[in-house]
Amino acid sequence: MQPILNTRTWQNQTEKPRRHKDTKKESVHLSSFVPSRLCGLTFSYAVFFLLLLLLAGCSTPNIPGIPVEIPGNPQLPNLDQLRDLGLPDLSNIPNLPQISELPFLNVADNAIVFAGPTERRIAVGERIPGTDIVLTTIADGKAEFQIGGQRAPRAIGDSLDFDGNWPGIGGVTYNLRLRLYLVSQESVRAAGVHRLLVENIGAQEQAVTPQGTLLKIPYAGSANQGERLKGNSLGYVGSGERGAEFSGLPAGEYPYRKVGDSLVWRGFLRPDIPIEYNIRVAFYNDTSVQVAGIATVQLP
Repeated sequence: MQPILNTRTWQNQTEKPRRHKDTKKESVHLSSFVPSRLCGLTFSYAVFFLLLLLLAGCSTPNIPGIPVEIPGNPQLPNLDQLRDLGLPDLSNIPNLPQISELPFLNVADNAIVFAGPTERRIAVGERIPGTDIVLTTIADGKAEFQIGGQRAPRAIGDSLDFDGNWPGIGGVTYNLRLRLYLVSQESVRAAGVHRLLVENIGAQEQAVTPQGTLLKIPYAGSANQGERLKGNSLGYVGSGERGAEFSGLPAGEYPYRKVGDSLVWRGFLRPDIPIEYNIRVAFYNDTSVQVAGIATVQLP
């Protein structure tokens, strides 16, 4: 069975205090608009828990600062829908890495960070995309990898880590923390967290579909009235009787969305990186809007 998400593994980094108010860089925070507590969950993964509720069509808990409830739905989350979005279930896998274990980042104004849980099948002879980790053989219930060109035997519970530049493209950094949880005769399965930093972004809307090597990774963003969401051309016009009004949609598309409604944006994060956002409105009022969902990024 293809796994679904366990939010326990999606933990955000603690933002370090800024020394100067006029700094041109900001520390990584994927969900700065989410309240500090959500049903006992910590701030670090509150936004992704909210995302699951939105995707499932369920009503939100009583969250301070998010007064608008999504219409109730007594049914359980649609697991097939979550699978299609590429969200892994890590609930039964112990001792998995967390986002907080990744190196701290400072992110420039013209850069964007995506981060979240990941789970993957790795076949013999396959390289984990974006890394120098290759599965070479499997024998007697143990796997042997090449990591950085060197032999690396691995058993269930062992780590597969990477920090470096994504090969074949400039200005893209990838961090990966995995642990093996299954070894079969022809493949292994590993789960953990990953993070993608893309520099020099300049989003342009275009009818493109990402293909080839794809990363599906959580996205959360907010914008004040008259501003654009980071990483795409969607802008927040304001609140009206018909809902939150967005600019930057394809010509002729209905621009209004209520809480829980979906938005799809396709285009280029920068000229060499096609991207698709499948997001939903988490909250809006007269001055700002907040969204959460999945970004599908095409890389070499």
